[in-house]
Amino acid sequence: MKTSNTAIEKFNDTLAIWITGLHSFTLEQLLVKPDDKSWSLGQLYEHLIEETNWYNGQIGISLYDVENSNVPTTGIAQKLLKNESFPNKRILGDPLISENIKQPIGTDQLKSDLAKLGDRTNEIWDTMTKAIFYGKSEHPGMGYLNCFQWLQYSEMHLRHHLEQKNRIEIFLRESEY
Repeated sequence: MKTSNTAIEKFNDTLAIWITGLHSFTLEQLLVKPDDKSWSLGQLYEHLIEETNWYNGQIGISLYDVENSNVPTTGIAQKLLKNESFPNKRILGDPLISENIKQPIGTDQLKSDLAKLGDRTNEIWDTMTKAIFYGKSEHPGMGYLNCFQWLQYSEMHLRHHLEQKNRIEIFLRESEY
């Protein structure tokens, strides 16, 4: 398996975009939803933090549980990972789902959570690159992924939401909400 720093560098570069973006908005702005079916920018940040922490947990499982190492990844997952991105399509959310994503309590908390997320992911990367054996853990829709695929998926997920981030930022700048 390829163990160059490319995967972690991509992750860090994409995470830096999210961290830098926080400096442009107040907490009040982070809480504004463009409409009932959309997340606020703050909810988007919370979603990314929660999901990326979950992906890191899956990396941990795949590093220490070799039981599923021979289970194949689905064709869809193989295609996504090969393309290094998700399809560029907007998915409108259900208002109930939108309401279940918590709002942030403050920008400092988001900054702290993102910094911890970056530190933790880099620590995990160090463990990954030293691992002699590793297995896979199950993604609900993609089948079984190994630790390197999980990290790639994690970065792709962060990058995928950048368009959504841009749409919300334009709304915030152009409206009087």
